[in-house]
Amino acid sequence: MFDSQTWLPFVDALVGSLRRTTSRRELIALLDAVTADMGFRYYALAHHDDLRAPHPDRVDIMVYPTAITERLVAQRRYRRDPVIRGCIVADSAFLWSNLGNIIHLDRRDRDTFELGTREGLNEGITVPYVRLGECMGSCTFAGTDRPETAERFLGIAQMVGIFAFQAARRLLSPRPIVVSPPRLHPRPHDCVVLAGHGLSNKEIARALGLTPRTVDGYMTEARHLFDAHDRTELVVSAVLAGEVGLHELRRQPE
Repeated sequence: MFDSQTWLPFVDALVGSLRRTTSRRELIALLDAVTADMGFRYYALAHHDDLRAPHPDRVDIMVYPTAITERLVAQRRYRRDPVIRGCIVADSAFLWSNLGNIIHLDRRDRDTFELGTREGLNEGITVPYVRLGECMGSCTFAGTDRPETAERFLGIAQMVGIFAFQAARRLLSPRPIVVSPPRLHPRPHDCVVLAGHGLSNKEIARALGLTPRTVDGYMTEARHLFDAHDRTELVVSAVLAGEVGLHELRRQPE
């Protein structure tokens, strides 16, 4: 564990190493080291996408408890995960314990955190990674014996997370497979954006000058398009697919 007097040289050396990384094995070794140095046990560096099968154009490095990986990947629960939803709203590294100030947390989110705590993920720092025209991703460090000290590593995690994700992208296939995302037509798109602002279907209908039945149809169409089970999954899926911009969710609806 390093202190405030040594973190800058540490990060400078680590960023240099990340820039020179030439293999996935090297990158994992560096992540293993920095995770331990910050007092965490687990980490994840991954795109927010369906990672059940390998993709040459997706970052997918997870050192998580098996139950968490099963939930996020095999069960495709990543779209409902509160940390991933937090990445859509946050513009920099955030503490998991501060998520309640970033997004609305419901009973299912609290159940998710309880599962994480049972599996050793009692606190974490997540760094959103957003690159125009690409799938969103993040870098996370989680699980610590000293959660009260986690906040002091926000700045370090921010720098390391961004450079680690850039290194991982550089190591991907030079000719990635590009898959065209689903396309939302203008009116369904507007409905999804307003749903992301928390409006009900009736409120969306009033805002857009549509009938509630028409909005219901647009929302159902959009859920089918993204194979989303509820409004939360729909909004998250649309953002992750690049169909709804983060700026559209952050600005106030007209």
